[in-house]
Amino acid sequence: MVDLGDDSRVNSAGETIFKFVMLPDSADARLFVELSSYGADLTEARHALDLAIKSRGGGSQLEDAGDHLIAFAVIAYCRTYFPSKVRKRLTDHIVIPDDLADIHRLVGEFRNATIAHSQSDLATTFAVGVIDTATLRVRDVSATTASQTLPPRLVDRFRQLIDTVDDLLLAVTEPVRQRLVEALSGPDLARMVAEGGRPKIIDAMDADFAPRTKRRPYPTSHTLYWSPTSPAGD
Repeated sequence: MVDLGDDSRVNSAGETIFKFVMLPDSADARLFVELSSYGADLTEARHALDLAIKSRGGGSQLEDAGDHLIAFAVIAYCRTYFPSKVRKRLTDHIVIPDDLADIHRLVGEFRNATIAHSQSDLATTFAVGVIDTATLRVRDVSATTASQTLPPRLVDRFRQLIDTVDDLLLAVTEPVRQRLVEALSGPDLARMVAEGGRPKIIDAMDADFAPRTKRRPYPTSHTLYWSPTSPAGD
């Protein structure tokens, strides 16, 4: 188990100008972690939607990925308020505005019926026979799937929803952050800086990759899984 390394920052003269320290575990620190984790999900959703919007028409290289980017944005957004075993729902902290309640609900329904579970006729698979019209000979039987993602107007409203929810989240998070700033400025700060407490990085191999782990309410470490480097030419 190794730490994150030297986290000091230096100026051009080689003088340290600031240093990272882990905040002590507390109710506010845990709340800050929870609120900030929602922000990370919203950032992922926003970035995916921005790429999807940029990919519209014009021969963009991302055009073929547009539907998949929208699907990922739906998953990332819904992570914030669908049931979880490690944090509350974002909607326990904020209230979705009435004028965006319809798109919020629609995105959740789209996630449930189409993205996470193949139940909606927005993705329909047909059995198709290929017939030679001259001889009526059956050439093949195949399957084709027609799928529909969120239409552009709804994508734009979804993007507006993410911005609004992020603003509401920031309003809830900022008072917690300010309380943590004040608490950190106490008499123990010099000792914390001297000890240099930082999150720990735990190295592991890809054979030990564990997707069913459950994160702690106040994490102090993170596992990185490495793959063996293959010799050149393998």
